[in-house]
Amino acid sequence: MQAIKDFFNYSPIFDPRFNLRIHLLQLVLIVTAVILTFGAKSLIIIAYQLLTCHVEKFKKWASPKANAILNTLEIVFWAAVTFMVFQANLNSCTGTSCILSWIVVGLAGILHVLAMQTAVVSICDFRYFRKYGVPRCSQQPPKDEVTMQEVV
Repeated sequence: MQAIKDFFNYSPIFDPRFNLRIHLLQLVLIVTAVILTFGAKSLIIIAYQLLTCHVEKFKKWASPKANAILNTLEIVFWAAVTFMVFQANLNSCTGTSCILSWIVVGLAGILHVLAMQTAVVSICDFRYFRKYGVPRCSQQPPKDEVTMQEVV
């Protein structure tokens, strides 16, 4: 029993000088976990779009319609993240986690705006594909020259 007490009392692992560093590490890991939880679906969607547009092996699964739908849903998802974290901050917000939560709100807001841009691009891609039968991300030019004003 004394060996266990000595281990906890005199081991350098449990030195109180490291408490601040450990707490900061915990906060960073918690915020990272929250961000990954909110952002995991976006990472999967972006990976799908990049792979199907730029890797020959995956082009058979490319779908401009799916891209348009997924990117449009991203607008709603990031708006929901922004709203939920904003509401949570208004209800209770203290200390360092409060600052980090407001940073998450800001990042989610930026991602919401970027999702709008990607949604517009993917909707234009879908319309282009529907009209000409080739995706805009392909290196092949369409049969006749076209401008984006004609597609929209």
